Amino acid sequence: MKAKICQMCGSNDFYDDGNFLICKYCNTKYKKDLIKNTTKIDLNDDVNRLLIKCKHDPINAYRYAVLILDIDPFNKYALQIINRR
Repeated sequence: MKAKICQMCGSNDFYDDGNFLICKYCNTKYKKDLIKNTTKIDLNDDVNRLLIKCKHDPINAYRYAVLILDIDPFNKYALQIINRR
């Protein structure tokens, strides 16, 4: 379920007032059908950073590969590192 976020103050706490959702903190009104669902989590940057660490720090590559597999269980490069042991 995506959280509804107030564009004015960043709060996610609203109350229902008929056709509107009203932010409890700044009182900004949003039509129910216009409020944006803006929760998005992107872990690709984390995986890419860990892959770079694997290449530049081979002593700790196994540790980084385990972290990568927590995020992306089918990452081929991380699986290769794990299978080397």
